[in-house]
Amino acid sequence: METTIIISEVAQKVINTLESAISKTKNKITFIAVNDYTNSANEVSNNLINIGIKYENQKIKDIEYLKTLDIQSISFKSSLIDIEKARISLIESFLKPNENRSNGQKNAYYHINSAIKVHIESGEVMIYGYRESKKVLIEGEYKEVKSSSLTIAKNELRRLLKTSKFKYFKLSNLETLKANKETLEF
Repeated sequence: METTIIISEVAQKVINTLESAISKTKNKITFIAVNDYTNSANEVSNNLINIGIKYENQKIKDIEYLKTLDIQSISFKSSLIDIEKARISLIESFLKPNENRSNGQKNAYYHINSAIKVHIESGEVMIYGYRESKKVLIEGEYKEVKSSSLTIAKNELRRLLKTSKFKYFKLSNLETLKANKETLEF
């Protein structure tokens, strides 16, 4: 069964602008500004995103970093036992990701290119890239997290990894996007 996706005029303009920006760069490193972005916790921020960096390349670097990481050389809040368990677990998850989750993500979206995808059911356009910088304009309200000690340790390690800087931005949650010397306002 073939799925038809209807893309709004605004979404099509974003797609065209980003594809044009990507095609004009020789090394595929393309910076865009996602401004006045409101996340699910109502935090508002300005973000500089590189939509040319490939996740897979950074994943390979992160695996190598984790394999050679001397956990005693960094000060962690978690115990070194939890950090070591987390380090091993993260390496394993990079090498053998959860296939059901991966397939669920692949099947839920129509990929236009490496930086843009559309949620098949909702039609929501998502911009994906490596966040170079973030400036919080309005603090959000985050719920208290009651994670296990291993999850907390994994999160501490993830903050050191390049793959943790890859983010999705919903088109419907931003006010301006700057790319290719063009500013789009929503």
